[in-house]
Amino acid sequence: MQLELSEIGGYFEFSLSNLNQFPYPEAIRYHSARSAFYSLLQHAQIKKIWMPKLICDSMLEPLSLLDIKIYFYDLQPDFYPMLPDKLKDDEYLLYVNYFGLCTLNQEKLLSVYSSQQIIFDHSQAFFVPPFECFATIYSPRKFLPVAEGGLLISEQKIVPSYYPRTVDEMAQQYQHGFIRRLSNASQAYGIFKNNENIFNDCLPKRMSQITKDILNSIDYSCFKEKRLENFKFLHHHLGSFNQLQVDLDQIKSPLTYPLLLKDKISDLLIKDKIYTPTYWSDSMTRLKIHSFEYGLVLNTTHLICDQRYSLKEMQFQINKVQDYLE
Repeated sequence: MQLELSEIGGYFEFSLSNLNQFPYPEAIRYHSARSAFYSLLQHAQIKKIWMPKLICDSMLEPLSLLDIKIYFYDLQPDFYPMLPDKLKDDEYLLYVNYFGLCTLNQEKLLSVYSSQQIIFDHSQAFFVPPFECFATIYSPRKFLPVAEGGLLISEQKIVPSYYPRTVDEMAQQYQHGFIRRLSNASQAYGIFKNNENIFNDCLPKRMSQITKDILNSIDYSCFKEKRLENFKFLHHHLGSFNQLQVDLDQIKSPLTYPLLLKDKISDLLIKDKIYTPTYWSDSMTRLKIHSFEYGLVLNTTHLICDQRYSLKEMQFQINKVQDYLE
């Protein structure tokens, strides 16, 4: 019997141990969440969809390319969507689990609307398992040490047709991560921003083998528990100042600790090398000035709570926030 082998010997390639803990083995893997969304829309031949005004422009690009009719909806202060009582048979709904805080809203939506018309966006809720619905989309790079990747879980039978990617492009996307590991975040920030622009292309492309290897090497239960511990610690000390409604008993997958004050203090924290992210600034043109979403984008500071850090770093952030509040 003749065995088929690829290569034997030579220099060592990049490799990691496989812990076999990847939580979504059934997912179809893409290079980004928006390309997963494009693939779903295309295969399901969706023509009309309800979308939140509070969403990045990149998630609207697939709808524009596929000439899909968009109906925008607003959010209440608890992130529940303002929608009609019923969806028409040819309409779909995309709902985002914002910051991983909105699991109860998802359950409520499934009790009101047909599950086969609901698409859940878990880009900000990686550790929340998929509900029984039309489809769920994930973005691992918002939670994990990967530079790309999107996951699609759907009851639709989808056989993806991938557009080509070059080896140089796939390697380039990890350059900023290597430089930060060898130096610091500021030195690689320009490269990181350039790499982010690669995702502007929402056409479906294959996830790289490097990303698959990293995803298979992660201790997910440890990552999840560390995030929860950090989030709860921050909320214990800052919850009384936070204007956002946070139910700790419902938190399963926090992205950040979103601290809504009368003013955003991100610039002050960045001076102390606390690199707080900004979300949905490109949605401001769709939002009413006095709406909940407008104030959320304008005045929320996203404190860091991910698995890289201990309670020591959480306390450092708390101290800096309290200095401002005093």
